Amino acid sequence: MKKFFTSLLMLATMVGMNAQDNVWILGQVGDQAWEPSVGTQMEYVGDATYEYQGHFNASSYFSFTTMLAETPGDWDAIRPYRFGAEYNDFIIEDMLGEPIACGDFDVSADNAFLITKAADYKITLIMEEDNRLVMFERLSEPDPDLPPTPGGIFILGGVNGNSWEPSVGVKMDSIANNTFVANVSIVDSVANFSFTHALATTIGNWASITEYRFAALEGQNEVVLGEAMPLSDDGVSEPSFSLVQGYYTITLDMNARTMTVVAAQKEDAMYIIGNEPFGNWDPANPMKMTKNGNVYTAEATINGDVWFIFSDDFGSWDAVNARRFGPESAEEDQVINPDEQVTTQLSTGGKSYKITGNGDYVITFDKENLTFQFTTKGAGKLGDLNGDDAVDVDDMNIIINIMLGKAEKTAAADLNGDDAVDVDDMNIIINIMLGKA
Repeated sequence: MKKFFTSLLMLATMVGMNAQDNVWILGQVGDQAWEPSVGTQMEYVGDATYEYQGHFNASSYFSFTTMLAETPGDWDAIRPYRFGAEYNDFIIEDMLGEPIACGDFDVSADNAFLITKAADYKITLIMEEDNRLVMFERLSEPDPDLPPTPGGIFILGGVNGNSWEPSVGVKMDSIANNTFVANVSIVDSVANFSFTHALATTIGNWASITEYRFAALEGQNEVVLGEAMPLSDDGVSEPSFSLVQGYYTITLDMNARTMTVVAAQKEDAMYIIGNEPFGNWDPANPMKMTKNGNVYTAEATINGDVWFIFSDDFGSWDAVNARRFGPESAEEDQVINPDEQVTTQLSTGGKSYKITGNGDYVITFDKENLTFQFTTKGAGKLGDLNGDDAVDVDDMNIIINIMLGKAEKTAAADLNGDDAVDVDDMNIIINIMLGKA
């Protein structure tokens, strides 16, 4: 296989591939963090080929770029220059020594390669004009897996949209008297889960946490809401608890060794999460929309390319991704146009919407019909405050709720432009409904 890769290098020279001036590795190279202004530069060795040798820790994610950002956090600046794997979480161990096709610039920007075993590696990258090939070679024996360090309690399994993976879990909050609590979403129709005192330090390493796991007792794994259910001893991983779709509070009393699950209420809200102006992809700092019945509204100024998603939860990526409204496709971002009504859905595909251009928009999200729209200010129908292409009693109710202080004031609701939302604006809507305006 290495001879085949050498032949590819020779072919690259023959067809005159264009070498880039620089290529950097983004992500978890050594102690390097994910940061668009920081990368590990690869060495150009000729024939449109770049190389890097170094140590990678276990569970390292990374991709490539031909440009670094000038300012920290400016991922948008380098997105057209980034490329990664053909799909996200591409585990390279299965293809050591073999040429691997990378994804396209921009399209594969979010698709990371993944090294699961800590060791020294050599990376060889051929930069064809329209194609990029990469090969990984392990130069040392893998480091011994680090043993997990017990600390707190984690929920394993299908909560908050997670899959069964020993290195991923929802950490429970510790409260008084050896009691732990967590609010979780069950996205699928039915999900299974159990608990552990520690998470694995490498992907797929279930053996390392066997002694820390605990679950249900045999025949008592179907959750009964409000009932204190017994927990198994440490070191027992089956059976897992079973819980239907919904939003819950899970409480563990480790003194009594019981689990209690109750249905929880969360705020009826909708958030926009993305790059500026939508909180710079910070799940704890999204743009909160204003609620008017089943329709939520917000206003934003768009400059350039903006990527975003919607979620009715916030605070952490676990919470957001469990209730993420995004493109149906898991392969690529979906480009939307101003004033276009877009149908959305709950999605765990990891992709985002993208809107391009400069302008001021009124954003509406209809949770009942699962549609949203970016309406150009001044381009929409006067009085159509919820973006449903009609001026009716629903729009009047929005005015009334703002006047009563039950909803936030929006510029779109100030129909006469006097910097107030009052009975004059309500009369405008009435006249439009009666055909008098």
